[in-house]
Amino acid sequence: MNEVHISGRVMKVWDFRGDRFARVSVPRDGDRPPKEDGDRFDYITVRFLGGRDRGLEIRVGDDIEVHGFLQSRDYAESLADFLKDARPQVEVRVEKADPEEVRAGRATTEVVAERWRIRRGG
Repeated sequence: MNEVHISGRVMKVWDFRGDRFARVSVPRDGDRPPKEDGDRFDYITVRFLGGRDRGLEIRVGDDIEVHGFLQSRDYAESLADFLKDARPQVEVRVEKADPEEVRAGRATTEVVAERWRIRRGG
């Protein structure tokens, strides 16, 4: 069985190829142990298939409940994209290689939303 139900707060929203994605901060239930770093929140990526093309409105700060299923997928990330998201504290120079051409294979797991309810954040 592959069923997921989460509720939490939207922390980030982005689009890719017609889909809308949201990074959701989900508090752990009180009877479950915290993560190793003591954080009691998990950060889950939710994918809304066709969400951008359908004009689905999701905003940072919204509270959201999602029912769907887990999906894993592989993708390639360029060094340029990695460095942009990593926000390094030091300047990184790539000599003899184009950072757009240097790519690494990555994997991700996401919740594919089938039903959801959004409450606008303040």
